[in-house]
Amino acid sequence: MKFMKRSTSTMRTRGHHKQVLLFLIAVVLPSSVLIVLTWHMIGQQQELHQKRVVDERRRMAREIAQKLLVGLEEIKLHELSAAASGAKSLNTLEYTSREVILIGLADREQLLLPWEANQTNDRLSHIPSNTALFEKIRRAEDEEFVRRRLARANTLYLECIEEAQQPAQQAYARLLRARVLAKLDEVNESLAEYRKILAVSSEVTDEHGVPLCLYAAGHLLERGDSYEEVMQLVLSELNAQRWLSPAESYMIRDLVNVLVESGPELDIRRQAAQDCQQKILKHIRQQERALALQKDFPKLALIAQWKSPKQEPESVWVPYGKELWLVSLAPALPGRQRLAIVVQGESILDSITANIPDSEMILANVRFTSGAGPDGESLGPSFPGLRLAYTTDDQASPLGDWGLQRSFYLIALFLVLCVTLFGAYFLWRDVGRELRMAEMRSQFIASVSHELKTPLTAIRIFAETLRMGRPEDSQARAEYLDTIVNESHRLTRLLNNVLDFSKIEKGQRTYRKEPACLSEIINAAVQATQYPLKQQDFHLNVHLEEELPDISVDRDAIGQAILNLLSNAMKYSGESRQIDLRVQKRAGHAVIEVTDQGIGIDPAQQKRIFEKFYRVPSEENERIPGTGLGLALVFHIVKAHDGYVELRSLLGKGSTFSIYLPLENKR
Repeated sequence: MKFMKRSTSTMRTRGHHKQVLLFLIAVVLPSSVLIVLTWHMIGQQQELHQKRVVDERRRMAREIAQKLLVGLEEIKLHELSAAASGAKSLNTLEYTSREVILIGLADREQLLLPWEANQTNDRLSHIPSNTALFEKIRRAEDEEFVRRRLARANTLYLECIEEAQQPAQQAYARLLRARVLAKLDEVNESLAEYRKILAVSSEVTDEHGVPLCLYAAGHLLERGDSYEEVMQLVLSELNAQRWLSPAESYMIRDLVNVLVESGPELDIRRQAAQDCQQKILKHIRQQERALALQKDFPKLALIAQWKSPKQEPESVWVPYGKELWLVSLAPALPGRQRLAIVVQGESILDSITANIPDSEMILANVRFTSGAGPDGESLGPSFPGLRLAYTTDDQASPLGDWGLQRSFYLIALFLVLCVTLFGAYFLWRDVGRELRMAEMRSQFIASVSHELKTPLTAIRIFAETLRMGRPEDSQARAEYLDTIVNESHRLTRLLNNVLDFSKIEKGQRTYRKEPACLSEIINAAVQATQYPLKQQDFHLNVHLEEELPDISVDRDAIGQAILNLLSNAMKYSGESRQIDLRVQKRAGHAVIEVTDQGIGIDPAQQKRIFEKFYRVPSEENERIPGTGLGLALVFHIVKAHDGYVELRSLLGKGSTFSIYLPLENKR
């Protein structure tokens, strides 16, 4: 028995080795070669694609740089013409081209911003110390701050107002008098003076370029007076489309904050004040960036190219800032300083890509970057430090169809691998099934040999004993003959199982159904098992329901199925020696139940025990002889009679096999 186990295990190992080797040769090796070749082809295509992308990007960078330079030079020419004609002040925000951020003056290495270059306002210049007005203002301030004689100071300030020759000087004197009136608690007269100053034009400014009317507006709002007038002044200043000085911007911001806080909720005036707040904050942000450019202007080295040129230098546009401003100098006009023109780099991309093929794709997938890093393509000497960068996505490249090609290759490879693996699965399943079948057939042959050897040995031994004339006792000779007969019946049943299964495999098994008494079939099966039951000390309890109707069956086939179930119960009863056989009517069926109190069946194995040659793998089952055909024959016989087999089993508690046969005449 140990030799048979070792031989079976060796055959199984060899079978698995052959199976794995066949799978490797037929599936894994071709699939691996296919994957390597496809991946190599994709790599070559990708290298070629990347080279084409680099060449195309360089070509596109040159084309964009050329168009960008032409567009910027046109902008420069237009702004230079407008400045030469004097049609517009440098302080305006309404430039000829919408891409222009600001235009300043290049004074040696410094940049004069628009509000610094503007000299048209009536500024409050320094009052000469040798004039009567200066002396009177000094005496008035002495009376106000030193002698604390506010009434006298008020009189002197009033005289200054009358003697002032310039609007800025007169408005300044009114500011001083309004201050003194407030100290004298002459609130109404003080507010009246502030209102007069509020009505002064915003062109009248102090030495810092701040309109004097804004000072008056602040004092009026502190008193809760002239809300509408101050709002109109702020709107007028913000809608003037001119650059404000930093001091003026911050003063307007403070006024707007007061207007927002003092305005009623959900009021149109409050909404207007909030709109003004957004405008002034935007203007301040732009102004702060312009001040940063003014500070860094010497680092741009734009003046160096114009110092001693024998001929006009090439036009250069230098990038600046995170938002990418492009800064350049224009040729100097006769008798005037050079203009410094600042353009928004990102916005001009719209105009220069209009005539380039696939401009929408380019605009969506390129961006300007500044610096000396490797990111992007250089735009040439006219744009030092400016590069054209592409997004990292393949679809963003000028040859974005590579993504579709690679997807096609990968999908084709995936489909081929799926088909290959699908075929490999069936190959593995079929080979595995054949190996399992070969293994089960090997076990079947060993089991059948053992099953045949046992009854044949018993028949030979008892027959030889009888031929030698022993024993002399007639009762003993009768027992020997009974043993020979029963072993012959056992041998016949075993051979019938094998022959019937062979016919089933070939599709030649036929059943002759005819009305039969089920009780007679049961009794015949019980009678046939009396000898093996007695030999193994089994007790069979038979319960037959009375008045069982006749049923159309093949008597021999049903009898064989019952005998197989009884034989199966004896094999797997373990130490238990009790078997129950019940026959009853249930739901239009005749039910034959065989119950043992044996070892039971694992739930995971219960679905497979009706397969041919299958036996539950366990050490206990290896010691029990069997062919693995008994239950398979039961299943086939019952199915051929339009019935079914039901199993209920618990490990260690026993099993119940129930055969359900349909009754023709239901009662």
